[in-house]
Amino acid sequence: MKKLLLITCTLLFAFAALSAEEVSDELAEETQVQAAEENQKPFQNHLLTMAGFNALQTDEKDFVLSPSLNLQYMRFKNKGVESKQPDAIIIAGGYSLDHYTKGLGPDEVDNFHNINLMGNVAVGKNTFTGILAANGQVPFSSITTLTAGLMYSRQIVKTDNISFTAGAGIIVADLDLNINDVDIYCIPLPVFSFNYNNDYLSTGISMMGMPSLSLSLFPKSIVRFNGSCGLAGFSSVRDITFDCALVYYPLFYTNAKEFLSVSAGVMNTVNSSFLKDKTKYSFQYYSVYGEINASLVKLRAGYNFDGEKRINKDVKGEMYKGLFASVQAMFMF
Repeated sequence: MKKLLLITCTLLFAFAALSAEEVSDELAEETQVQAAEENQKPFQNHLLTMAGFNALQTDEKDFVLSPSLNLQYMRFKNKGVESKQPDAIIIAGGYSLDHYTKGLGPDEVDNFHNINLMGNVAVGKNTFTGILAANGQVPFSSITTLTAGLMYSRQIVKTDNISFTAGAGIIVADLDLNINDVDIYCIPLPVFSFNYNNDYLSTGISMMGMPSLSLSLFPKSIVRFNGSCGLAGFSSVRDITFDCALVYYPLFYTNAKEFLSVSAGVMNTVNSSFLKDKTKYSFQYYSVYGEINASLVKLRAGYNFDGEKRINKDVKGEMYKGLFASVQAMFMF
């Protein structure tokens, strides 16, 4: 199922955008007292911008260079405001370019495009989400490169420590599914998310096309362990992606305790690019890395090892043991 990876990445993009709602909720709580003293506006509007650049070494003189830009517009109803308008509206869009310095395929195609669009509306305990994404040499040229979906979820449980949402959706894409010689381009999709938090453990599991799991030990201490895992496909055990890191907060005992963190970790990554003839080129690799996160700017660099190169589902050799680096910058208006 070539498109499952794209579907998962798209859904993760969409639901990752929802994390901006949590950020804005925290922002609303911090400014609630100040807003009460002034003329409190019924809604608050934010624009979140994020730019990034990744560089991955796939051969001795071959690299994948990936600039990206993401924008999110968020409109939230302030607490205590009575209005028939939605409690939250999020509109997000992102674009990234994967440039292969030596090209892929017989035509040595060097540029691949990734486009993601998402709209989210929350009314009470109900959330409606729509997504549209394209990935490949020529996005939107065929259903092979396209993914579209509609989802609905409802908050079932919400306490200080536990939250649970559940729902369903529908996905339209080229799924490589065939029943009685009939191609299937549309499937129902289960959606759920469960999170548990206390002073010693923060964990969550979600199902958005493919399952994913996150874990944080001692989430409020100066030293923490953060981990996450998911599925990028079903070709082999190497499609189980993960990212585990030991994180240190050097400013923990100051007023800016969460502003700066330093991490050392290990991860497994799968990158894929689609040619217009439906051929999928993939790189799977393990990495050790170091990271500096200053909230608005994040730098990560590491070393790749024990990787594979794939064409569709077939292994075509080992990936070069090389370097990677990334930088991300964000700002909220």
